[in-house]
Amino acid sequence: MNWYRRTLGLCLSFNLLAATPLLLAQPVRAQLPNLDNQPTLVREGYALFEKGWIDPALDKFLQAVQRYPDSGLAQLGLARSYLKLGQDANAFEAFRRLTVLEPTNVEALETLGLLGSYRPEWRSVGIDALTTLLAQPGYGENGEVRSQRALLLFYEGRLIEAVADYDVALAQPHTTATQIGAAQVFAYGGRSAQSVELFENYISAGQTLKIYEAQAYSFALRQQGNPAAAIDVLQPFLNANGDATEQAQLKAELATSYAANRQYERGLALLDTITDQPLVVARALRGMSLYTDAPEVQTRAIAAYESILTSSRLTVGTAREAADALSVYPRSRATTLATYQQLAAQYPDDISLYVQASIWERQLAQISAPELRQRLFSITLPENPTQLQYIATSLARLDPPDTELVPFYQDVLAATSAEPFLHYRLGQIYLQQNKLELAQEQLQLYAGNDPAVLLFQAEQARRQDDIDTSIAIYQQLINDPTSNDEVVTGALQGLAGIYQGQGRYAEALELYEDIIALNPGNDTKILGQTSLAYQGKFISVETAESVLDQWLASHPANENPPELYSLVGALPADPARSDLYASLLVSNPSSLLIRQRQIQVLAMTDPDAANEAAAALVADNPDAPEVYLLQGQIAQDTGRLTTASRAYETLLERNPEQFDAIVGLAGVRFQQLRYQEARRLYDQAIEIAPDDLNLRQASISLTVARDRPLQALEEINALQSRVPASIGLERQERLIKESLLLHRGFQPVWERY
Repeated sequence: MNWYRRTLGLCLSFNLLAATPLLLAQPVRAQLPNLDNQPTLVREGYALFEKGWIDPALDKFLQAVQRYPDSGLAQLGLARSYLKLGQDANAFEAFRRLTVLEPTNVEALETLGLLGSYRPEWRSVGIDALTTLLAQPGYGENGEVRSQRALLLFYEGRLIEAVADYDVALAQPHTTATQIGAAQVFAYGGRSAQSVELFENYISAGQTLKIYEAQAYSFALRQQGNPAAAIDVLQPFLNANGDATEQAQLKAELATSYAANRQYERGLALLDTITDQPLVVARALRGMSLYTDAPEVQTRAIAAYESILTSSRLTVGTAREAADALSVYPRSRATTLATYQQLAAQYPDDISLYVQASIWERQLAQISAPELRQRLFSITLPENPTQLQYIATSLARLDPPDTELVPFYQDVLAATSAEPFLHYRLGQIYLQQNKLELAQEQLQLYAGNDPAVLLFQAEQARRQDDIDTSIAIYQQLINDPTSNDEVVTGALQGLAGIYQGQGRYAEALELYEDIIALNPGNDTKILGQTSLAYQGKFISVETAESVLDQWLASHPANENPPELYSLVGALPADPARSDLYASLLVSNPSSLLIRQRQIQVLAMTDPDAANEAAAALVADNPDAPEVYLLQGQIAQDTGRLTTASRAYETLLERNPEQFDAIVGLAGVRFQQLRYQEARRLYDQAIEIAPDDLNLRQASISLTVARDRPLQALEEINALQSRVPASIGLERQERLIKESLLLHRGFQPVWERY
């Protein structure tokens, strides 16, 4: 499951809203200060200012600041004059200089916080100013200040912090402006249910939505699985009076809602009316592709962003956005990498571009995992919050997450909270390492109401052997009418995995029929179905290999979905697939399944090296049962029975009913001629899996080895009544009878000539 699709949807709509200014009305203090003992120029400046003669007052203050550079009142008068004259840039710089002279000047901090919403480059200064103000006695719970900082944080993309500020603001007596601001931020900050409630209360109080507020309301409704209502909210604003950009953004949001409502053709038709707004169209197509797999939507989205990248007026921010958008589509990821490499070369001082390029080089297997680690551990994290956000977001895209990068994940999370999904990635690592308490801690830190949290909890419950809870969560998501196709797909795959582990392959395959129906044209799901069918013995190895070969021939070498690992790992080890094993391990070095197949191939030519590799794998993964099974199998096949015995015994100490370990140890005891122990182990295994034909045949071979051929024949006859068409049993019966005749001095009739 692509965990980023929901996050991308949030970013899309955030960009649409951020392009529309919100008009704020926060008063700036203008009381006349105490001018006792002030220089004449300062007193004259304020006298003129009070009379409304702002231009001559400005001249006086300019002279005063030049003559008395350390005078806070002169600087304040200058800043006020610039602000009164509408010279926002000069006012901004004047108030900044005032905070140098008087770091806690309330008027300067308030005004910088207000001006921060005027220009993107002023936002970080405004945030810092309001943060300083909130630290002043009596301001910590000030709802208006919190609301203004929340707005600036929202514009900067720091959604989690913005939501936290609005939580505080809403807990105080608040204005309708705070309410509608919180409704918008909650919509894009993962609190869609609360956002809808705030919007409904706002409307029921007689308030009328503005167009950009309606867009946020529509987005929240769509996130709540109600695209029809989202369409109804937007349609009254369509073709209403407003500028072209405003209407284009509205149509883009409406097109996305159409796609969510399974009407993507109407969405495309709507976008055809705003072709003069290429970036808005591209964003809308990107949003639509979250809700439909229609090739036309994806093709147009890719073409739109590729066209933007060739624009002569391309900015760094837009290039980054285009690169990220194209990364959603596997065939365009090479363009994503090339874009980041070019940007990193053009702007070497921006460490976030270097990180983004490096991570995409790793994603596309152009550098190794150790090389990426070396690069990331060698950098110093920047202080710039925007660059930190880019680093956090790009690190969250690293899939699967790198277990060796845990310290770097932790450093980034300590430096910024702008990418909550990074907590999820860290939780995945801890879950893989069976550090379940740490995984749960990261899950709790992961914010939002994303159903991915429930998928995470289901997987965690499975690892804790709480299968009932895991199944209940998956079924809840499958049956929830608000679950989108992606969530249902993830839940179906999780449930199929549980059924697979229980040997319920037929039921698991039924679920895969639903998965494929939900993902038409997605042939990676065919790989997953094939892997399951092969493991359940519904298809032959030749059929499974044919599906694999067809998929490899039609996809690029760096496209390695989880289903590919599943199928390749399920098939027997094959020297012809050595290069494929190596390629898959470059993309995901932590794949134990593929590493096992690689070691099994190695055992065919170099048993000593294979045993060493198996021992190293156990040392690196001491909590993974499958590595002990591999070590036991390799050692057993190469005659190292003591090592094999120790591996199986280690597993049985942890879980006395570990079926494969019981069977493996039974085989070792058989080879060691310790027949009585082997018999006990085979009987134990048969009790667990009475219908396992291979196990029954091994048990019969043990009976023969104990020189009890007649008993063996009785066991075969009893078994043939249950599986009458087994060629293996027939051959085994024939060999036993032949041996009996030879022992008695007769030559079998079929050998006479």
